Amino acid sequence: MGNKNWLAFANRKNCHHADALHDLGFINWTMHRTKFSIGDIVYLYVSDERRVRFKTQVVDKDCKRSDSSYWQITPTPHLTYKLVLIDEYSGHELDDKVLKEHGFSDGRSIENPMCNNTTLLQYISDTFDKGKGYGYIIDEVCPQPKSRDIVKRIIPILIRWAKQNLTSNTYDDLIKELGYDTPFSGIGRQLGYVDDVFKKLGELTHEEIPTLNALVKSKATNLPSPGFSYVYTSYDDMTREEKLIFVTGLNNKAIEYAHWDWVLSSLELSPSIIDTKASEKIIRSGKLYGTGGEGENHKRIKDFIYDHPEVVGIKDFKEREKEYILLSGDRLDVFFKLDNGSSLAVEVKPSTSPDADILRGLFQCVKYKVIMDAEDKIHAKKNNNSSILVIGGSLSVENQKVRDTLGIKVIENFDEIIK
Repeated sequence: MGNKNWLAFANRKNCHHADALHDLGFINWTMHRTKFSIGDIVYLYVSDERRVRFKTQVVDKDCKRSDSSYWQITPTPHLTYKLVLIDEYSGHELDDKVLKEHGFSDGRSIENPMCNNTTLLQYISDTFDKGKGYGYIIDEVCPQPKSRDIVKRIIPILIRWAKQNLTSNTYDDLIKELGYDTPFSGIGRQLGYVDDVFKKLGELTHEEIPTLNALVKSKATNLPSPGFSYVYTSYDDMTREEKLIFVTGLNNKAIEYAHWDWVLSSLELSPSIIDTKASEKIIRSGKLYGTGGEGENHKRIKDFIYDHPEVVGIKDFKEREKEYILLSGDRLDVFFKLDNGSSLAVEVKPSTSPDADILRGLFQCVKYKVIMDAEDKIHAKKNNNSSILVIGGSLSVENQKVRDTLGIKVIENFDEIIK
């Protein structure tokens, strides 16, 4: 006789099963009045979310309970089965209302694990099996291999932007992230395919997936181009003010959407990451420190900024100082106290600085602003302090992503300015 599929009710009021599965990789299930066999599959309907979320498998029996710390009440003293986590589903095809279309009654019907509703259990099994298999949608939507490749790269990038609250990137920024040195006119068409993919995935999974296309804007207008009417047909009929409000609303939905990892998994795509591991390793090794004093190019840039503050956007200031010492002991390359009371820290990196040192400079800018704000706070002041990174050369692609994520102002190619 073969193994069975079961549907069981995971009551969060009694036990935090999800936490146990994530932390331990298994849960214990009492053997009292339950007739599992080793090898059986047990799907867990989680009470607080009203959906089937976990697929587990029975791997042992007659076990002493090992998940007691996750129980909110005193668990029964009976011996248990050990159920290991096999898979987790994060879409909406196994929500309560959808399950009812396939023969599910309600949570009370499975307070004792159930295995006799074969239609329902087959639907659940099929959903888990296909839950990560919608990558074919991209192939169906995109007619050419090149478009498929570009769309498969665009989607993870836009998802990362949404997760990082980046709403002011331009079409050029996207093109650069794709690895192209020069703009190309077909980016709008590829974004149209992205929207088509999301709509198709939403139809198949009953999931309302927000558009990511509004995250990308024209540099001239700070709004999506007229081609955005492909996504929303009424877009071109709106006034500029209406477009700004509309786009802001769409981007808020994208930022607040909690299932982007599921979208990536379903489309069989990997996340877009900022790959600074090599630079991080160098920074943490301490090899960037103790290089033997200030270099000539670093001093030249620092002195030029001190003498010509307008190059970093300063018009009116009442104090300026090189090697200014913060209360943390950190030294600022150049410090300005502006007429309005706010402070500006300038961190300088010459063109000879490696990417790791530029990355460190970006994080130094974050630190300096926090410290200046803290100094103002203890003196009962509240100013709009800021920091700028000035570099002799240009940012690498990965450091551009860090800059955008952290919101750091960077002035690049300063060697060209002071020639």
